[in-house]
Amino acid sequence: MSSNKNEAFTSFLSKSDSFIETLTVNKIEAQPGMVELTVKTQLLTAKNPDELHVKFRACIKQSRLQELGVAIDRYLKETAGSFIEPTKR
Repeated sequence: MSSNKNEAFTSFLSKSDSFIETLTVNKIEAQPGMVELTVKTQLLTAKNPDELHVKFRACIKQSRLQELGVAIDRYLKETAGSFIEPTKR
């Protein structure tokens, strides 16, 4: 979604006609070397479809974020082909 040096990095975790879930990684200016991870959801069929709900938030060292990336890459390599994504209905 976005990737500017001064902006947060945001990616869709889930997206359908009625529901959006995003992961945002944002540098914490007041705490050098720290980043904030935030998972937000949005129910598009709700009374207020523009309302975002914070599902998860954590502040971690950037080095831990790198370790998380390594763990995700390792998981993806080790499980490649072992599961099939459900088809969209």
